[in-house]
Amino acid sequence: MVVKSILASLRKTLGFLLMLIFSISLGACSSNNTSSDISNELFSIGISQIIEHPALDSARNGFIEALKSKGYEEGKNLEIDIQFAQGDIALTSTIAQNFVSQNKDLILVISTPSAQSAHKATSEIPIIFTAVTDPVSAGLVKNLNSPEGNITGTSDMTPIKKELELGKKIFPNAKKVGVIFNTSEINSQVQVDIAKEVSKDLNLEIIEIPVTNTSEIEPSLNSKIKNIDFLFLPSDNLVASSLPIIAKIASNNNIAIIGVDEPMVKAGALACEGLDYYKLGFQTGLMAVEILEGKEIKDLPVSTLKETQLIINEDIANKLGVKIPDELLKRAKVIKEDR
Repeated sequence: MVVKSILASLRKTLGFLLMLIFSISLGACSSNNTSSDISNELFSIGISQIIEHPALDSARNGFIEALKSKGYEEGKNLEIDIQFAQGDIALTSTIAQNFVSQNKDLILVISTPSAQSAHKATSEIPIIFTAVTDPVSAGLVKNLNSPEGNITGTSDMTPIKKELELGKKIFPNAKKVGVIFNTSEINSQVQVDIAKEVSKDLNLEIIEIPVTNTSEIEPSLNSKIKNIDFLFLPSDNLVASSLPIIAKIASNNNIAIIGVDEPMVKAGALACEGLDYYKLGFQTGLMAVEILEGKEIKDLPVSTLKETQLIINEDIANKLGVKIPDELLKRAKVIKEDR
């Protein structure tokens, strides 16, 4: 009886140990499968950027940092191929076609021309855009809240009324505002149209300064700068990349520039009520993570940043002899000009 009792006890103990080992093994397998979902799969992302300038570069850096914050990192589980078109719209098509032939898992497009080219190149590979001002006018989506097809992203539509109001607060006697823009960028024309509409309530007249390439900027601006009270620069890639010459002409004529982002203010604009492109890119990167993890495009509305930041360039204000109202200085980020 004693032997039987001992054997029965041993069987129970052995059974318990086997069940425990099985449970631990099963849990380990389950844990390994979960963690390998990201770590064991290599994703390939193509980035197409129309041109290199600080705002677009910041958006790209924010995008990459957002991916990293969610566990997607180059050298581990992510390959990133960055291509610049250097302002050549035809080259954006070549870049997009190459990404499609390489069967990228996702394409990030930075700027409207880059987005339009990628949109034409594929209806299969997920595309996410940033620094696109008006995705509807650009023909990328029909419904911002429920994008159709394979494309969504973030808009950098600047609060144009806020920018013009800022100019009016600094220059209360201003009547005429110059707006220089690239006629070949549909988003730029959209912004000019908005400026013309909102300027009515501010008793301002918009003086259009249209250009099609860099060589036209100096003569076009010089021909009209004597007839304006301040210059407004919209979100425009040609304008942003030509800021040194624009700022020089404005300074020589003692004309202040109201821009749309901090890089413009650092490069010679007086002030802006603008967006942070790094944050915009970061927001875009978080959307990309959702796509990589299986979320459908139609469930990712086109978005933008809600908050803006007032930025004032102290050096430019001093050069122009401009007195910034105290109500603006109290809430502004005051910076100095890039040297």
